Amino acid sequence: MTRYGTAASVLLILLGVYAALMFIASFAGFAGDGPMVPTAVVALLTWGGFIVLTLHGLRRALAVRGGEANRFDATVFWTKALPLIGAFWSIVTAFAFGFGAFASCGPVWLSGLYHWGGLVGSMLCFGAWFAAPFIARETAGEAGQRVELPGWGRLAIIGTAVYGLWGVVWLVAWMMLRGSIEAGAYPTAANSPYPDGERSWIVQGNNSSFNHQGDEEFAWDFRRQCGTPVLAARGGTVLNVEHGFEGNGKGKHNNFVTVQHDDGTVAKYLHIKTGSAKVEEGDTVKQGDPLAEVGNVGNSLTGHIHFVVEKGGDSIPVTFRDVDEDRGIPRTFERYASAE
Repeated sequence: MTRYGTAASVLLILLGVYAALMFIASFAGFAGDGPMVPTAVVALLTWGGFIVLTLHGLRRALAVRGGEANRFDATVFWTKALPLIGAFWSIVTAFAFGFGAFASCGPVWLSGLYHWGGLVGSMLCFGAWFAAPFIARETAGEAGQRVELPGWGRLAIIGTAVYGLWGVVWLVAWMMLRGSIEAGAYPTAANSPYPDGERSWIVQGNNSSFNHQGDEEFAWDFRRQCGTPVLAARGGTVLNVEHGFEGNGKGKHNNFVTVQHDDGTVAKYLHIKTGSAKVEEGDTVKQGDPLAEVGNVGNSLTGHIHFVVEKGGDSIPVTFRDVDEDRGIPRTFERYASAE
């Protein structure tokens, strides 16, 4: 009995630590705006409630560890129920909370923690749910009680349904956003429009089936935390500056800076933060000079810079010296660091 109480206590403590990680991390959401704040509130309530339930179950497990056999059934119930509840909330966290944190300005790591932490957490919770009855079986036999064991088939069905759907969601997103690239059409070109040594995630690449079409065919979306600097990919003369618009969504006006290069091409940096422009029309800038700050303004879902180079009003293919792989062409869902 004592051995089972110890094992059950350890299992519930691990669940509590996982929930506490999600709970504490959610406070970072208050540094964001838009959907990130209500998402953080709901996440705090969700994982805070789960922590309370876990402590409730832990009290019974500790009682069994202390020799109170009358708490055995309650402990078996909570060690089966809590992992299943944890798995459910992990999936909600990965999809709903992950998207809410993504579709905002704020700490860029929070959406990743929600999504990938929820993925790993759900796997561990399903594993704990499956293992808990086996842990209790030996003690139940000693006490003349019976514990129902889950079948492998049930676990296989649940795993296939949940993680198969997960894979489908990512596959559909990748197919919509990846675009098609004819590598031979790309020349060598300038540096990436983000700071030295920092990494950016490519949310959407060239010629995607989502909205990088037509005159935006060769555009990229570099996901960055709002408020971080946007640097000139090449030197040139500032043509236009617009940083007075606010809000994001379909039909909203974009904030932007455009820079004309010596060869007549024009680089556009869209969705900059309201009031963040560091340059004025007619200014001369060098490669690496700050132009503005990353924002989420206009036809935008999350904090990022929409970067495109045009000639004669049409977007043209360019490559980046900082991108060592893929022939200098940033690819969707990959991360790249700026070196200069």
